[in-house]
Amino acid sequence: MAFSQQPPPTRPQWPIAIRPNYLTTAEPETVITIRNSPEPWHPLDYIVAHQNGATLFTIHGHPWGLAQRRVFRDAAGFSLFELRSRWYDSSLLELKLPGAVATSPSLLSAKCRVAVQAPRAVLRFRNACVPLVAMHTHKDYHRKPHSHTSIRAIGDDSETVMEVFALDVDNLVQVAVVDNQRVAFIDRITDPGILAQGQKPPFRFRPMWRVRVARGVDLALIAVAVVIIGQQGPGVGLAVQ
Repeated sequence: MAFSQQPPPTRPQWPIAIRPNYLTTAEPETVITIRNSPEPWHPLDYIVAHQNGATLFTIHGHPWGLAQRRVFRDAAGFSLFELRSRWYDSSLLELKLPGAVATSPSLLSAKCRVAVQAPRAVLRFRNACVPLVAMHTHKDYHRKPHSHTSIRAIGDDSETVMEVFALDVDNLVQVAVVDNQRVAFIDRITDPGILAQGQKPPFRFRPMWRVRVARGVDLALIAVAVVIIGQQGPGVGLAVQ
């Protein structure tokens, strides 16, 4: 199923974020690219950019160590959080604040799966945003422009689950689902003309994804999801309809 044939992603009932600063506001979608950086010999570095080329985030990997730590930074180089694998199981990952110790609370936990008919990844996190109920009803949220001033960070203990499914057997097109809403489509680029970078193999062709994100979804959250599924490679799985 080609990326261009997918309908726009569905705007969630309420904003979804681990950092409200990066909520999308464009209708019906925001397009970003996530590219595995060609410079280092290891595959843990990424660049996340708007479709116009402006950098949103950089991810710097630390290949030494069992945690395979990846540090997410904003465009100015400020550290946002760290993604770490469990030392005893690389399919289990946690997102923590920079410098957090192993016992510190996680912003997000993830489980990668390879079982037939299972999601490629399941992300669990505490949603950092809720509507101001006194100002917005469910109907208002879909009718009126949504601004950063109409949300607030909370200490809500309720858990939000995002599942990432493949839409084809080669895992070239994937979809992020929250509360049965398809909030983002993740397309792995295969055109050599787009992928070409660097001077010579093995650095010339590195993975790249183009992601369509619905309004009201955190781009940092989507970047984390793509980096997590990116570590699994293209693979072969069962497509879901």
